[in-house]
Amino acid sequence: MSAYVKEKISIFERLLEWFLFRFRWIFVIPLILPASLAYDSYNFVRNWIIFKLQSAPKAHDRKVAKIQKSVKEWAAGDRKKKMCTARPGWLTMSFRFPKYKKDMVQIKTNDLIDILEIDTNARTVRVEPNVNMGQLTRALIPLGYTLPIVPELDDLTVGGMINGCGVESSGRKYGMFQHICQSFEIVTANGELVVASKDKNSEHQPLFYGIPWSHGTLGFLVAATIKIIPCKPFVRLTYFPCKSQKVEIL
Repeated sequence: MSAYVKEKISIFERLLEWFLFRFRWIFVIPLILPASLAYDSYNFVRNWIIFKLQSAPKAHDRKVAKIQKSVKEWAAGDRKKKMCTARPGWLTMSFRFPKYKKDMVQIKTNDLIDILEIDTNARTVRVEPNVNMGQLTRALIPLGYTLPIVPELDDLTVGGMINGCGVESSGRKYGMFQHICQSFEIVTANGELVVASKDKNSEHQPLFYGIPWSHGTLGFLVAATIKIIPCKPFVRLTYFPCKSQKVEIL
């Protein structure tokens, strides 16, 4: 039986909590909002230049080779520490700071932030895992395409929707986010790069179905190929008012 011990909170901690709760605007308005605007502007310009120059595929090969090297070095060692991504906590969609990473071998996957290829003939887009939804839709919609499942927050990443539980966005026709994915490129624990496809003839088909919601436990996701569909700039909606449940059912 475990005993519950009530933690004593000092007067200073109470005052600090009260101040931050009541006057957080002092930090948010003059500091955090301008910094956020500058950060988003930099990423917008940077991603636009990389996409127009089409330099992402060559850089991707170098980044993946570096990841493979780091994983192989870990595999050749004593393996006493576990591996994790080097993505900093302030970039995650969570209030929880990942302190556990301090005691792990951090693999530099946080540079995987680019769109690699848009194939309008095959109707697929190949992206790195840290590409977010805002970045992806800004590239696809001007070309007349979009994702069949579009998560509601621009900052949600492809890797998070695949490896994490991307259940907040789904559709009756296309299912959940992992259901619109065609293949995953994974660096396994021995440093091997494999392509896991949903194709029945694929050697790594079981891995393809194991990756979603696995939280990176089966390998490091370095790229994903996702289905895209044609779209128009506007959507026409027709509202049908229902006065009662009986009318709605009929």
